[in-house]
Amino acid sequence: MKSKLTMLLSGLGYYKLSEQRRKLLAIVLLASLVAHLIGLAIFGSWVVIRSMRDEETVFVAPPPMKTYEPRKLEHRVKVRKQQRSSSRPALTPRMVAPRPSDLALPEIKTDPKVVKTTFQPKFKPVTGMGLGMGLGTGYGLGGFGLGVSQFDFFGIRGRGDKIAILVDVSASMVAPERGGQDGYISVRRRVEEVVDALSEQALFNMIVFADAASAVEPKEMIIASPSNKEKAKRFLRQFNTGGSYGHSNGNLQPSSIGIPSQGGETRLDLALTAAFEQNADTILVISDGLPRVVKPNILSPEQRAAHDRRVEEWRKQQGAALRQYEREMEEFRRRTANIKPEYRTQRVWVQPKKDGVAVGPGRWEERRVQVNRPTPPSRPSPPSAPPATSMWTLEDFKRHFNILYEELYKKRGKKAPILNCIGYKIDDAGSDFLRAMAKEFRGQYRREGKLD
Repeated sequence: MKSKLTMLLSGLGYYKLSEQRRKLLAIVLLASLVAHLIGLAIFGSWVVIRSMRDEETVFVAPPPMKTYEPRKLEHRVKVRKQQRSSSRPALTPRMVAPRPSDLALPEIKTDPKVVKTTFQPKFKPVTGMGLGMGLGTGYGLGGFGLGVSQFDFFGIRGRGDKIAILVDVSASMVAPERGGQDGYISVRRRVEEVVDALSEQALFNMIVFADAASAVEPKEMIIASPSNKEKAKRFLRQFNTGGSYGHSNGNLQPSSIGIPSQGGETRLDLALTAAFEQNADTILVISDGLPRVVKPNILSPEQRAAHDRRVEEWRKQQGAALRQYEREMEEFRRRTANIKPEYRTQRVWVQPKKDGVAVGPGRWEERRVQVNRPTPPSRPSPPSAPPATSMWTLEDFKRHFNILYEELYKKRGKKAPILNCIGYKIDDAGSDFLRAMAKEFRGQYRREGKLD
């Protein structure tokens, strides 16, 4: 009997659900059963009590109609004939009402003031189309979104109106133990499917991170129109292809709010900070390792002042170069926006690394690489920051993003974002970190070992 029940549940997809969803389903079914039993008991008791209290119906015949005896009826007819033949005027019934002046109405004590209001709407006839401000979905988020969008992120299902998709593009994502280039391409295709499925009324952003972090739009989210979806997919395809792996020069900078940082690897902190600053209500993360964010040294006021003077002097000296770099980057984005990538097979040297240190011998691999990938202009480098001594811990991450929540969400009356995380062929330390972060922000976590 137990084996038949197991086969039935497997056929219905019960064992394909995560353990958390199975527990939730069991709780819902149990609560439904208890509610039905309580309702049945209450209804049955009411029927029994009502049947016991009902009295027996007794039918009573109505009294006989009043009739006139023939002699009395004849007498009445004679009297009416005599009245009609008499010369006296007949009495006609009339209604008499008193004069209005004789009526005394109660005094109504009111102050006959003219009610005025400062709201005097003026309507003008206009034509055209527009988008309403506000969602009407219970989220209380302003913006252009007209409704929530559903998503299926590597098996984690949910919905949101402002969705940030964070993808790890560090070189370890194409390591042999993670399936090499083919494994990363499978990850990228699944992310592109999430983008394609977004509602066209939702807002979203694509953010990548490695040694640095970049977003399709670094300042704000964009509407999930077909053109913006294609733009986000082209943005993602330029990483870990064409012999260029990782990402070291991004357009996202650390926030002035929260815990300071200074460099590192797998900069999930930069990507998450950007999602918070853009007021995302749903954040989707896929990564293969533990982020390593460097803490700056705590300098004395004299040391800090000296470093600030060096940076300020560098900005003055390199002002023209920085402005030229911004112009070149704008021209580079415009020129490469519609370039169709071309690929060919090429031998690539692969060196396994762990924490930035080479592990084991390297080897050559045959891979498809982009041959027409343009090279972006180089940015002038500022003076080196003070040396760092330690890394962010899990508690540092939680404290940093709770500060961002207080400043960017709670003070504006908004709910904290939901953080859903996928650990792609990740180690135990990275898995524990992503699970804890997802739990901190009411999200889900899944460890993905193989993709179709």
